[in-house]
Amino acid sequence: MSIGSKILRAGIALLALGALALQGGAAWGALWVVENQRMIKDQLVAYQFETPENISSYIDQAGLSDQGSLYLRTSLPRVVPAYEFDRYCTRNEPGIGVLGCYTTRDSRIYLYDVTDPRLESIEPVVAAHEMLHAVWFRKTTEERNALAPLLEEAYAALGPDHPLIERMASYEADNPASRLPELYSIIGTEIREIPEALEAHYAEYFANRALVVDLADRVYRVFDTLQAELEQLSNELSSRNAEIEGLRFTYEETSRVLAGDIVAFNEKASTPGAFPSKSQFEATRAELVTRQERLESMRITLQTKITEYNERLEELNTLNDEVSELNQGINVTLEEEEELTPPSTDIES
Repeated sequence: MSIGSKILRAGIALLALGALALQGGAAWGALWVVENQRMIKDQLVAYQFETPENISSYIDQAGLSDQGSLYLRTSLPRVVPAYEFDRYCTRNEPGIGVLGCYTTRDSRIYLYDVTDPRLESIEPVVAAHEMLHAVWFRKTTEERNALAPLLEEAYAALGPDHPLIERMASYEADNPASRLPELYSIIGTEIREIPEALEAHYAEYFANRALVVDLADRVYRVFDTLQAELEQLSNELSSRNAEIEGLRFTYEETSRVLAGDIVAFNEKASTPGAFPSKSQFEATRAELVTRQERLESMRITLQTKITEYNERLEELNTLNDEVSELNQGINVTLEEEEELTPPSTDIES
């Protein structure tokens, strides 16, 4: 046996071991491909997607990570103008604005084209929200079950007066199964303080989640500010109206009594000897004139208050028009509400 042959045998043995390892790697690789077909498809679709400038901007503004960007791009996001948006995303419910949807039938994201510059920061939030729906759709039952208690913990921590409570009630009334997927998307894009474990989970999809939460806060501040102004002005008008109606009642009652007293005075004055003296006649007449002057002053005050009320009512109507425009900008249809009406300007004199 030569050294050469020993070396050759060793080489054969090594090659055989290498072949076995290579065969084992090929088998594992085939299994990985089978188990990760969706991931491979997502990466291919995202790679082939020519990302529009506005979508790239949403990715940056929302602080998405590479993984978050991938799930948005693999959903082939499309910004759809208002006139055709309902073809893709529909929900006909007053007070609810649908700004986007992830459709499982074609695994695509459709985004409402928000054109009002006051609301432009909502678009990256909606894009991130729908991206998380795409992520949730890909989660296994086990993964969803693990996330559920964290989502419920974050939701419960908001308290009973948080606006999300009413919003979630609307979602669940429309589709009871939507609770967890909606919580997953909303909490991830709009709620700042969440459990550490949930924050760590979202970190896979957001390089800086605070950015998207800031954008959501910015939009809600626009509406919150207007809402506060509307409530303040509406309360003021209710108070003014009550004051006006009280003054009107006093004015009309005072006017009625004075009118009767004037008729009585005139009848008495036309009756010879009804007044025992000229001084009494003059004194009675002077009293009636003074009462007339007071009534006129009351009328002027009342008319001034009515004018001021109407001016403030016009301000309220202007604010309502602004709110209506903003709601149209986010695809919201409002229910008809009873409007305040100006008090009557008919004042008897």
